[in-house]
Amino acid sequence: MSVASILKGQEFFHNLGADEIQEVSGFSEQRTFEKEDQIYTHAQKADKVYLLLEGSVLLRLPPRDGETKLIIAKIEKGELFGISPLLGAERYAVDALCAEKAEVLAIEAGSLQRTLKEDCVAGFVIMSEVAKAYFDRYTELLRSLQSVVSGLS
Repeated sequence: MSVASILKGQEFFHNLGADEIQEVSGFSEQRTFEKEDQIYTHAQKADKVYLLLEGSVLLRLPPRDGETKLIIAKIEKGELFGISPLLGAERYAVDALCAEKAEVLAIEAGSLQRTLKEDCVAGFVIMSEVAKAYFDRYTELLRSLQSVVSGLS
């Protein structure tokens, strides 16, 4: 299946026109990762945005000496991750680790940003989805933290 066909089938990109889909497909590539492969690491240069096509990916904070790894989100099929560069971050904030074999679409972040700036409506819709993804992960993390704190009482 072509990258353009993959993009057309993803809800995240449904507001892009045919020309924009072709443009984005030109700087995107489908990649396969095995279980326990790291897609990117905390503090690595953030230059790609990822769309999970199959499998699942864990986002986790890297442990400091003597600490355990903290999983902050589980990414499922159809979700974006590695979205930090769309918000101006130069480095990824977490590690992305495959919980199982995963198929992803790796999209060049800088090129995607330029495309979204050219079409303000599509850019607004996509950036709204990015904000929603961050907000949902933040809310879930707060619920998890509350559950842990409640368990200590």
